[in-house]
Amino acid sequence: MNSWRGVFFILGGLLGMLGVTSCSTTVDSLGGAKADRAEIENRIASIRDSIRARKAEGIVHYGTADWSFTGPDGVTFNRASYLVRAEALFARVPVIESLETKIDRLVTTVTTAEVEITQTMVRREIDPATKAESRVWLRYREQHLWLKTDRGWCVQRVAFLGAPERKILPPGP
Repeated sequence: MNSWRGVFFILGGLLGMLGVTSCSTTVDSLGGAKADRAEIENRIASIRDSIRARKAEGIVHYGTADWSFTGPDGVTFNRASYLVRAEALFARVPVIESLETKIDRLVTTVTTAEVEITQTMVRREIDPATKAESRVWLRYREQHLWLKTDRGWCVQRVAFLGAPERKILPPGP
């Protein structure tokens, strides 16, 4: 009986050491996940800053070579056609008063990240037909697929989730 207790004691000690080793590996991978998340969050902030500055090239700066954008109407643009679209939009939007980006979901694996964001914006728009300027509040959701590349985390796909919410606001300051 006592010899069995010794065997169980030794096995218990080995299992305990294995558990400690497993925990340290988990801590390392969590540290990596935190660093990955921080890099993606910083790059999303850079994209937001590019939108606020109305700089289309900055929006796609952290995009992969096969980057794509799908709008709320289901139409998909590659990088080149998106830049044309964004420049045309910025020509009609003389001012972006505010843009808040909230990360609703960010799930990483070793090589991919699924991200969902909500953007809330107040901007002034010029109607192309009437040339009248309106102040508009918008809220829209996007889903992103990010890939870990030799350039760090880069977004491969951006797609609208649903239709944007839109309200005309009273003229601002």
